[in-house]
Amino acid sequence: MSIAASDRASTARQMRPKAQQILDAARVVFLDSGFDASSMDAIARQAAVSKATLYAHFENKEDLFAALIRFECQAIGASLYRPDPDAEAWADELEKLANNLRSIFTENDAPALYRIIVPVAVRFPRLAQIFFEEGPGAAIRDTSAYLQRLCEAGKLQIPNLEAAAEQFIFLVSGDMELRSALALSPKSTEQSRALVRASIDMFVRYYTASASSTSRAITAP
Repeated sequence: MSIAASDRASTARQMRPKAQQILDAARVVFLDSGFDASSMDAIARQAAVSKATLYAHFENKEDLFAALIRFECQAIGASLYRPDPDAEAWADELEKLANNLRSIFTENDAPALYRIIVPVAVRFPRLAQIFFEEGPGAAIRDTSAYLQRLCEAGKLQIPNLEAAAEQFIFLVSGDMELRSALALSPKSTEQSRALVRASIDMFVRYYTASASSTSRAITAP
């Protein structure tokens, strides 16, 4: 995984060494075989621990995978770009955030985890919920907080911050999610930059004071 070593190490320090050893092994097995084809026996062998030790830390395979999801999402979250709320060039901050979000789909195993979760989400909704809350949900909350600062500074007018944050994230990275789910190659650097800039321009234009007023006038009964 290409998450910065410091981010992974910081997250790992919060866990007991043996639990981290098991999670590292589980990551290898799950990414190689998927959820259904992976077994606790295989994970114990990969971790070089007894099954008794494995079950002392994790009750079952679902709990182990849930712990892995949390760990990976927290490590990725630690590497997310936090826009400077005091920066004058706030549109540039949005572009930095957008490029950082896109890098998630090319520089780590988040897409692989996503592809593992999707087929089992109906049977294990708790795993899907954990992935969303710890991954995309956290990014939405952080982005919403930054957009609130822009509204407070009079830069934008946004009636629903959470919805706008979700719109922003999917505008600038939705194509990456689809391509990763289908195991397709990402867009070229030039195409990616063009998409990000066009998406931010659309977003900013819509949520400026004049655009918001126009929108309200059009939708008013």
